Amino acid sequence: MAKEKIPTISVVIPMYNAENYIEECLNSLLNQTLKNFEVIVVDDCSTDNSLSIADSMTSKFSAQNKNLIVITLSKNSGCPGIPRNTALNFAKGKYIYFLDSDDFLDKTALEDFYNVAEKFRADVVHSEKCFVYEEVDGELKDTLASTQTGEFVENPTLETFDIGERVSDFINKRYLWWGCNKLFRREFLLKNDIKFSNMTAFEDLIFSFMCVVCAKNYVRVPFTNYHYRIRKNSLSHKGLDGVEKSLNLIEAVKNLDGFMSNRKFFIENPKYRYAMLDFFINDKLDSLAQALFVTSNLDPAEVFDYFAREIFSINPQNNISLTSYLFTSMNIYKLLVNQQAAEIARLKKLLADEKNN
Repeated sequence: MAKEKIPTISVVIPMYNAENYIEECLNSLLNQTLKNFEVIVVDDCSTDNSLSIADSMTSKFSAQNKNLIVITLSKNSGCPGIPRNTALNFAKGKYIYFLDSDDFLDKTALEDFYNVAEKFRADVVHSEKCFVYEEVDGELKDTLASTQTGEFVENPTLETFDIGERVSDFINKRYLWWGCNKLFRREFLLKNDIKFSNMTAFEDLIFSFMCVVCAKNYVRVPFTNYHYRIRKNSLSHKGLDGVEKSLNLIEAVKNLDGFMSNRKFFIENPKYRYAMLDFFINDKLDSLAQALFVTSNLDPAEVFDYFAREIFSINPQNNISLTSYLFTSMNIYKLLVNQQAAEIARLKKLLADEKNN
C-alpha cells in the first residue's frame, strides 16, 4: 500500500457568511503553482450559501489531486480563533497558512513562501505588505498597504535572534499583526502550544506576538501576494460596544501576561513584560474610552459603576494583571505630575529671587 503523501502546506480558512467571496478564495488556491498542499475550510455555522459553495468545490480540488476538507462547527463561535484552532487539529502539512474566506492569493504565493521557509529553515515567514481592497462609491479600489512602520525589506531577511530587540520592534509596530499573510511551521506551533485566543478582538495580535517571541528563525519577505478585502460587516470591522471592548481587553491582558509570566526571557527581564503590557493597553484604551464616554453617552460615575459591577467583579482573578497595570501606571503618572509641579515651583522661586536681587 502506497504511503500517504504529506502535504507541504495546510491552508486554513475560517468561514462565516462568505457566499459572495469563498469561490474566488478557493479558486485562487486551485491556481497555485505549488501542487502538494491541502485546504481546510471550517464553517462557523454560516446562515447563507457559503457551506454549499465550499462543498461544491471539493470535486474541482479532487480533479487536481488536491484535498479540500470542509468542516462544520456544531455551534457558532463568534470569533475566528476557534475555527482556526479546530483546523489545526486536522492539519497534516509541514507548514500552516491562514487565509480569510473573503480574501485571495496570487498564484505563486504558496510556492514563494514555501521556498523561503525551506531555505532558511524558518519557523515563521512574514510578509510585510498586501493589497487592500475596499469598495468606494460602488467601485472596488485596491491599494498596496501595510500597518507596520519603518523600512521594508527588499530580499528575504532573517530577523535578529535577540528577543529584547524583537519585543521592542513589536512595540514600535515593526511587525504586521495579522494571522494571515504569514507561513508557520506546524511543528513550531505545536511545540510552543501557540493557538488563537477565543476572543472577538486582539487574537491576531496576541498570536503574532507569541510567534515573534518563540520563533528561532523568523524571516521577513518582500512578497505582496495577499489580497485583503475590507468588509464593513465582517467581524474584524464590526464595531464592538464598550462592554465587549472591556471584556476583550481584560481577556487579552490576561492572555498576554499569562504567556509572558511563563517565559524565561520575561522572568529574567521584567521590564519588557511591563513595556509590552503598557504598549498594548495604551494602544487600545483610546477606542475603549471612545466607546464608553462618547458613543455610550455615559457620565464618569456611570462608567465607574459599570466597571465595578459588570467588569471587575465578574472574575477578579482574571483582572489582576490589568488592575496591577492601571495602579502602577496611574501612580507613575502622579509621581511625574508631582515632580513637574515641584520643578515648576522651584523655577518660579529662582525667577522671583533673581527679580528681587
